[in-house]
Amino acid sequence: MKRFVKEHKAPWECTFAKEEKSKCKPGDEPKSDKEYFEILCLCILQTGLNWGMVRKNWPEIKQGFYSFDIDKLSDATIGELIKRPRVYKNKKKVEAIIANAKKFQEIKQNFGSFSNFLKSLKRLEDKDAIKQITEHFKHVGEYTAEYYLHSIGYWK
Repeated sequence: MKRFVKEHKAPWECTFAKEEKSKCKPGDEPKSDKEYFEILCLCILQTGLNWGMVRKNWPEIKQGFYSFDIDKLSDATIGELIKRPRVYKNKKKVEAIIANAKKFQEIKQNFGSFSNFLKSLKRLEDKDAIKQITEHFKHVGEYTAEYYLHSIGYWK
């Protein structure tokens, strides 16, 4: 039986799977570090959840996480964020978002921007670029790293 897969751009309707029939196109390159970070958080938050529900509630989730403002999140505490309305109460994911906000700040200091960091990965094999993402960010495994790179148009 043939399954119809609607053609779309990642990440909002992405079924990202290594299926030959997938019509998922790489996402567009974000225009700011904030957008790169928001998409990373999207990838982390929807892991293991109903993606449709996450996307449907994204404006509220975004509000709960200070609009994914890296500075506000790196100063936040896990307890504070978990108490905020519209924040998923998964302690490990909240912890990861805070840790990843701090990592983003560090990357910005070292490379000038997150985009420059990604450019530095272009010299690597794809599997090694994926590995770098998994090593830099908390709660990001190989699949999530690959999905993230796909979502931000890394392989265009």
